Amino acid sequence: MKNVIALFLLTGGLAYPQDQQPAAKAAEKFDFKARFAWYAKRTYTNPWGHANLIGEVTVDDFAFGDVKRWGTGLSGWGKSLAPVYGQRVVDNTTEFLLGALVGDDARYRPSEKRGIVRRGLHATVDAFTARAKSGNTRPAYSRIIAVTTGILIANQWRSKPETGYTLSRALTFGVTDKIQGDLLQEFTPDLKHMGNKIWRKIRRDH
Repeated sequence: MKNVIALFLLTGGLAYPQDQQPAAKAAEKFDFKARFAWYAKRTYTNPWGHANLIGEVTVDDFAFGDVKRWGTGLSGWGKSLAPVYGQRVVDNTTEFLLGALVGDDARYRPSEKRGIVRRGLHATVDAFTARAKSGNTRPAYSRIIAVTTGILIANQWRSKPETGYTLSRALTFGVTDKIQGDLLQEFTPDLKHMGNKIWRKIRRDH
């Protein structure tokens, strides 16, 4: 379902030499106020996040045959979008509250390594790890619980709750969504650099 995104990441990683890595986040104080600002941005005030969610739901419906619900028009499409959007709100809210309670800092920190494989592995692992108050890395308990909670609650909002294979697919989707988000944060600077380089070349040629 995410072959196009994977292709962009692979192309960017291979085309752009990995000699300039984004700096890791500074160890600024991540208190309740900072946590809330981070939560509000990723949940409600991030236009790209909303556009990406709409795109994912649309592609998922086409890929798995759920597009038949669209026979009722926009209301049918809304039946697909509403539970997924609600799931994201529940997911992020649960992660925010549990993170504050247990001291998880699950913000993504770009890799300082070189090479697409090592950077990709870092992003994949980082999707489910967090930094504790002590500074040590540990499993992101708040995020793992939040993903499961969001999916199970949102499933009850569907006209026909998913079970068995379809529920397992939803759980997988929730996991890969976190991994995809970290991969995009890791490789976006490379893709921007490559895009700017191509744009400058096009302008020179014309």
